Amino acid sequence: MEQRLVSIVSVNYKCPEITLEMLHSLAAVEYPHLEVIVVDNECGDQPFPFEAYYPEMVTVIRSEENLGFAGGTNLGIRAASGAYILLLNNDTVVSPGFIEPMIKCLDDKPKIGMVCPKIYFFDHPNIIQYAGATLIHKWTGRGAKIGYAKKDNGDYSKSQKTALGNGACMLVRKAVFEEVGLLSEMYFMYYEEHDFAYRAQQKGWETYYCAKASIHHRQSVSIGQESPLKIYYLHRNRMLFMRRFFRGFAFIPFLFFYLSFSLPKASMNYLFKGQWAHFRSLWKGVVWNINHRKININYENISL
Repeated sequence: MEQRLVSIVSVNYKCPEITLEMLHSLAAVEYPHLEVIVVDNECGDQPFPFEAYYPEMVTVIRSEENLGFAGGTNLGIRAASGAYILLLNNDTVVSPGFIEPMIKCLDDKPKIGMVCPKIYFFDHPNIIQYAGATLIHKWTGRGAKIGYAKKDNGDYSKSQKTALGNGACMLVRKAVFEEVGLLSEMYFMYYEEHDFAYRAQQKGWETYYCAKASIHHRQSVSIGQESPLKIYYLHRNRMLFMRRFFRGFAFIPFLFFYLSFSLPKASMNYLFKGQWAHFRSLWKGVVWNINHRKININYENISL
């Protein structure tokens, strides 16, 4: 079988040491037909020379501004030459044979548009972070990661169709980007891969979980696991996503649940802990949606 070119796209934001560790693991990957594109967001006057460490493997695209995960990833996708494009977080470490099982899923099932591996926590190598995911719930605006925080005892060893992918590692047919468009840059970071998966599913593409492939993921290295900035984008984009895909009367259950339960609970939690910056970020995310209530929420396609 012909081995297709795989373009790996990863975004760095002021974490060169972490990104180098990812590149070191990619250098040991057994699949021979790879190109690696690192997008260096807000690179500064003295950008880090990633290409000097792996001159035969890495192409660097530098952006003077921080385009976020979505915008930075789109820069890399546009530069990609592969028939398959792998979105890979820079805070991941991969195993040498992680690509081939995902490629086989795409080759065997033409309806699969994107496939994700089993993802483990970096600091707890046998604890699962992702083994598929459920749909975004119409009330809560959240999906659930299957297997999350559970020890891998073999219960998640079946590859199968799943509702949502995971942006930490997602192998996508270039044809899907050509038909559906790129990541929506409205999100900046968080929820953009869910938005993309939903748009692809509306076009008939499936999302797949490949149990035979695995990586390890640190999670939220660039901005911090519980930073106010993360709180802002999670709450802002949770509501934004629901506005985009649950319109009209379908949006009412979420709005009721969020305003009567989620928002008061999160607000009281941050106030009780004295986390004033988190409290402000939470409400800043809500206010953003109020101020942008007339935004064009049609499913825009940012094309290749």
